[in-house]
Amino acid sequence: MTKHKELAEKVLSHVGGAGNVYQAWHCVTRLRFNLTNKDNVDIEAIKQIDGVLGAQFSGDQFQVIIGNKVADVYAELEPLVENEGGGKNDQKSGKSGVISSVMDFISGVFTPILPALAGAGLLKGFLALFVTVGWMTNTGDTYAVLNAIGDSVFYFLPFFLAVSTARKVKTNEYLALIVAGTMMYPTFIDAANGLTDQTSFTLFNLSFISIPVLSYASSVIPIILSVLLLKYVYNGVKKVVPSVISLMFSPLLTFLIVLPITLWIIGPLGSNLGEGLSTVFVWLFDVAGPVAGLLLGGLMPLVIMTGMHYAFVPIAIQNINSSGTDTFLQPMMFISNLAQSGAAFGVAVRSRNKALKQLAASSGISAMIGITEPAMYGVNMKLKKPFIYAMLSSGVLGAFAGWYGFKAFALGGLVGVFSIPVFADPSGAVGAIVVAVLLFVLSLVIPFVLVLVLGFKDIPEENDSTPVVENKKEIVASGKEKAINSPLKGELVPLKDLSDPTFAQEIMGKGVAIEPTENRIIAPISGEVMVLPDSQHAIGIKGDEGEEILIHIGIDTVSLKGEHFKAFVQVGDRIEVGELLITFDREAIKEAGFQTVTMIIVTNTPDYLDVLPMNESGLIFEGEQLLTIIR
Repeated sequence: MTKHKELAEKVLSHVGGAGNVYQAWHCVTRLRFNLTNKDNVDIEAIKQIDGVLGAQFSGDQFQVIIGNKVADVYAELEPLVENEGGGKNDQKSGKSGVISSVMDFISGVFTPILPALAGAGLLKGFLALFVTVGWMTNTGDTYAVLNAIGDSVFYFLPFFLAVSTARKVKTNEYLALIVAGTMMYPTFIDAANGLTDQTSFTLFNLSFISIPVLSYASSVIPIILSVLLLKYVYNGVKKVVPSVISLMFSPLLTFLIVLPITLWIIGPLGSNLGEGLSTVFVWLFDVAGPVAGLLLGGLMPLVIMTGMHYAFVPIAIQNINSSGTDTFLQPMMFISNLAQSGAAFGVAVRSRNKALKQLAASSGISAMIGITEPAMYGVNMKLKKPFIYAMLSSGVLGAFAGWYGFKAFALGGLVGVFSIPVFADPSGAVGAIVVAVLLFVLSLVIPFVLVLVLGFKDIPEENDSTPVVENKKEIVASGKEKAINSPLKGELVPLKDLSDPTFAQEIMGKGVAIEPTENRIIAPISGEVMVLPDSQHAIGIKGDEGEEILIHIGIDTVSLKGEHFKAFVQVGDRIEVGELLITFDREAIKEAGFQTVTMIIVTNTPDYLDVLPMNESGLIFEGEQLLTIIR
C-alpha cells in the first residue's frame, strides 16, 4: 500500500467513512469535505495522522491540511469515496450559515479549475516578462500563438465554470455547457463587439422581452447564476414530464425556460453585479490604497486560514476582465506568502532544534512557491512570534503596494516566486517588474531579520533533558505538544480583556475565553471528569496525558445555583473528545444579569513550557483546535 493511499484511508475513516462524505475535493494544500454528520469526525485522531499538518472546520466545511502532496492523497481518496458510495446523500445534516454556505460554494466552484487558470495565467505572465526584457515582441506570430493558448481559459471561462458549478450543485454538466455555449454564441458576441448592427434581440415577438447585447467572454457571475437556475428548473421539469419521453423533452423544456431568462434577466444582472463588485474594490484601492493594503496584506494569513480568499477569486477575475489588472488579491497574497516564507527561514537559522530547523527550511521553500500552510501551521503559528512578525511585515509592505498601485496583469495560480511574471506589464514598461522584484526581496528579508533579531521561544529537542525553571517549578522540556479542542462555538476573547481579574491575570492558568453562540459544551479532550459543582456552571477534566482543563461558563454564574445549566456527566466519568458535557441557556443567563463568556483554562500551566492559543480573536467552531500545550 502506498503512503498516500494509507493516509487517504486513515483520513476517510476518521471523518466517518465514505458514507458520511457528501462531497470531497481539494485545493492547493487541503482536502475539503462536506459531511452528512460532522459529529462523526474524530478531529483529534486526524491531527495525529502522519502527513497531516492540521484539521479544522471552516463553517460547515471540514478541511484537512496536507500540504504539497494533497493532489496525490486526493487521487487515492476519490475512488474510495466513489466506490464505497460516499457522496450519494443529497441532504446534509444541520443548517449552514449564509456566509459559510457561500464560502463553501465558491471554493467548490473555483478549486477544480485552478490548475487551468494557474497554467494559462503564468504563461501570459511569462509572455509579458519576455516583452519587458526584450526577448520577444508583442506583434510576432509566436507571441500571437502563445497568447491564444494563455488567453483561452479566460476568454472561454463560462465553459469551465459551467462544468465546475454543475458538479458542485449536482446537475447535468452537458446541459450546463449548453447554457455557456448559448451565452458565448457568435451571434451575441459579434453584436457585443460591434461587428453587426444588432443592438438588442426580441423574443417571441414580445416587445417587453428585450435581450441586451452583451459579451459574456471571461465573465464569472452570469454563468454561475444561470447554472443554479438550470438545476432547479431541470429537476422540476423531470418531475412533471413522463419518464418515457423525459430523455428528450426534459432538456428541451429546460432550455426553453432557462436560456431566455438567462439572456434576458440573469446574464445582465450577473454582469452588472460583477462589474459593481469590481468597481468597489478598484475604488477602494484607488482612494485608500495604503489603508486597504495595510489591512488586507496584514490579515491575509487569517483570510487564507479560513479559506475566504476563494471568495475574492471571482472579483479578481472580473477586475482583470474589466480593467486588465488585479489590484488586490494577488499583490497582497504575493507579499503575505513571502513574508511567511521569510519568517520560517528565520526560524530555520535561529532555532537549535534540528527537527524544527529542517521543518522550517522545507516549509519556507513551500511558502516561497506559494503554499503557505506548512510554514503557517507547522512553524510560525506554533511559535507565535514569527507569525506576528510575518503579519506585521506584510501589512507594512501591503500599505506600500497599495500606495504605489502594485498590480497583477494576469491570474497566476500559486502566488510566490514563480508568479513574479504576472506582475510584468504587457506593454513592456519596466517599472512594474522592478517593483515586483523589490517587494519579493523585502517580503522575505524583513520578517527574516525580525525573527533573527527579536527571536522567539524555541522548542527544545525531545532528547534535551535540561531542566527549565518556570514559575519556581522545575519541569523537563520535551518539545511534545498536545492539542486542546474548542468545547463550544463562539467568538474568541483574550483572557486579559475579561472583567474577572482571576482569569484576566491568569491566576488560574493560561488559556482563552469564548463568547458562545450556541448552548452546549463538549469535551475538548479525552479523560476523566474531576470537578463538577452542584451549580453545574463549570467542569474540570484531567486528560489522558495529565493535562488539567477547566471550562467555566460565564462570570459569577455560580450564583445561579444550577438554574439554566444541565450536566450530562458526573464526577469520575470517563469522557471522550467531542462528548456532550453540559447544555445551558445563554439568553436566560444574560437576562438574569450575568455574562456568558466562557473560559477554557489549563489549570496546571506550570507543568508546561507554554500554553499557546491558536488565535486570540475571531470565530471558533466546536471541535476546532483552540490551544496547544507544549511540554
